[in-house]
Amino acid sequence: MDVEISIAEENVGTSNPIKEEVKKDDGGAFKEMLEDEIDSSKEEEIWRSRRERINNALAAVRNAERQDPAEVRAAAQRLADVIKDADVEEFISAIEKLANQTDPSAIFNFRRVSGTSLLHDAARAGKDDILRLLLDYVPVHLIAAQNERGDTPLHLATEAKGSRAAEILIRRTRDLPNVEDKNQILRMKNIDGNTALHEAVLNYHVDGVRHLLNEDLEPVYWKSANQMSPLYMAIESEEPEIHEVLFSLPLEPSKIQGLPPIHGAITRENLNLVALILKKNMKLFAMTDSRGGNIFHLAAYMNMARAFEFLRPETEYLAQQRDMNGDLPIHIASKMGYVDLIEKLLPVSPLLNGRGQNILHVAAKYGRTSAVRYILGRPYSDMLIYDGDHAGNTPSHLAAMYAQPAALIPLRLDERINPVRMNHECLTALDIALDRYRRERTLRRRLTFMVLMSLTFEGCGAVSTDLLVLRPEARNEDFAIYSLRQQKLKEDQVKDVINTRLLVATLVATVTFAAGFAVPGGFNGSDTASKDDRGMATMLDKRLFQAFAICNTIAMFCSMTAVINLNWAQHYDIEAAISAYDHSELPLAIALPAMSVAFLTGVTLTVGKLHWLANTVFYLGLVFLLIISGANLLEDPPLLHSNHRPIRRLILWFVLAYIYFWGVETYLLDDSEDNKTISGTSASRPPDNSATAICGDAPHSPSH
Repeated sequence: MDVEISIAEENVGTSNPIKEEVKKDDGGAFKEMLEDEIDSSKEEEIWRSRRERINNALAAVRNAERQDPAEVRAAAQRLADVIKDADVEEFISAIEKLANQTDPSAIFNFRRVSGTSLLHDAARAGKDDILRLLLDYVPVHLIAAQNERGDTPLHLATEAKGSRAAEILIRRTRDLPNVEDKNQILRMKNIDGNTALHEAVLNYHVDGVRHLLNEDLEPVYWKSANQMSPLYMAIESEEPEIHEVLFSLPLEPSKIQGLPPIHGAITRENLNLVALILKKNMKLFAMTDSRGGNIFHLAAYMNMARAFEFLRPETEYLAQQRDMNGDLPIHIASKMGYVDLIEKLLPVSPLLNGRGQNILHVAAKYGRTSAVRYILGRPYSDMLIYDGDHAGNTPSHLAAMYAQPAALIPLRLDERINPVRMNHECLTALDIALDRYRRERTLRRRLTFMVLMSLTFEGCGAVSTDLLVLRPEARNEDFAIYSLRQQKLKEDQVKDVINTRLLVATLVATVTFAAGFAVPGGFNGSDTASKDDRGMATMLDKRLFQAFAICNTIAMFCSMTAVINLNWAQHYDIEAAISAYDHSELPLAIALPAMSVAFLTGVTLTVGKLHWLANTVFYLGLVFLLIISGANLLEDPPLLHSNHRPIRRLILWFVLAYIYFWGVETYLLDDSEDNKTISGTSASRPPDNSATAICGDAPHSPSH
């Protein structure tokens, strides 16, 4: 029953002069105090009436028989439904009605299968009055009871903005006698590892966050099951008040568990929050992740140039810190190929990482061609080119070791490069590329080897001469270029390979033979030509036709030469078969492009009157002709060993075309051979699972 109290001026007995003084009172303090006392008295009377109604309902069923569990369950569910949509008066009325059938105390004690009690329902719905009333009647242990998700009523209270449910629960807990840990309810975690503070941050409940922090600061450091502290969770919030409340605290970064908040702000590109953290707490700004990477390591990995606006005199030392891989932020930028970031970091960053590698080493190792070209064009590049890392490897050695042909080309074209420079194992870059290619015959390895072979100066062999002194057994090893003989295949494998090539050669010979007697435009007939022109090709005087005839003839006889050689390979003598196979390689490598040129010129000639079509066919065919020619180079023809500069340049052009056409330029590598985990600022592993040394039997990591 609501009690209304009416206080008129004449009842109080206030005279006019006094009333005038009250009006003159600054801010009406006396009036506000009087109103507060009246409101407090009124509220107390209301709550006394509510408790009396509940007590009466409890007394009415005190002597009732044992309650049926099913009835209690149904009644509790009905009451829970009432809580969602009703106020406290309707809630009490519902209890009074249920009291005729079920003991209200049994309902207050009841927990559903999910572990949820009426306290959970009231807290989630933000019904402060109902929650306050229930706290007077439910057992004490239900205040900290957890449902099946581990949520206490306090967890759920954080979902209701504008509610004082969390404050009511905390105050009630602190008022309980015989409770040793008054902060227990504040530190309880649910199944997600979240405390009430975590949940308040997740629900953007600013007042709840502020109140929980005032009660207990410790949970602000704790991580949830997904490694996020309330500080990290706050990054997702768009409420600047939450950021201000949390990051204005006197925090100790060493106590923060899980993910560093500053890294989360960077990954979400929330630079306003980054600026706030820098302003409030420099130690928090300088936090590192589990692999030792700070904010600039991560920003370099993400190519976030705006983050380097925070590279100031007071933060420059962070650009000089190494992560657990030994890398500085500038090395991260180099391995990712971000030239702009390299330029930003150069004035404040040392050049060597923990393995003694400079930025050119790293760019070459990770195949970042644009970064290699940029660094080679800088005035300080002389020092970087000649530097060896802790294993004596130059940038060329690392590019060869990790199969980065695109990065090798600008390195080896630079006139300052010494092609016979050796590492601590007396190996040149070509030695490494050859050994890796023989052990792993992939396209990347072949392209790398081709680049080094094509750029090797005349007189520079495939094997360094000092290696023959270091390892005398190398004199007996065959370091020649890969051939069928080196495969040591079984006889049936050799036969399959030879038959495949024989089929290709026969098809080329058949097609070109037929094309020789079915030339474009046909032949002059006896009724349309002079006696001398009868039987001659109608387009004999066209240059494209002449090119067709020459290329078709070359393709025909080269393919026939290959067929004859491969016929010898059908003999039972395995050595003769291998020799015949080797001798068929060059003729067939010439026949295929020649046949392609013959087709291209023939088709272009027949559609010559329609200029746009002729041009389209010609240039389209030219592109594919270059691809076919490049594919033949990959089969290792003798042209690869040419010392003629134009031919070497042509080979490099083909290599670059294949790199970009087939998408084999580069991919991310992990720069730590003994590091099996991937960090937030490191890339994936190199293509070689183990970078073992080429000389000697003991494993050795050339990049260390």
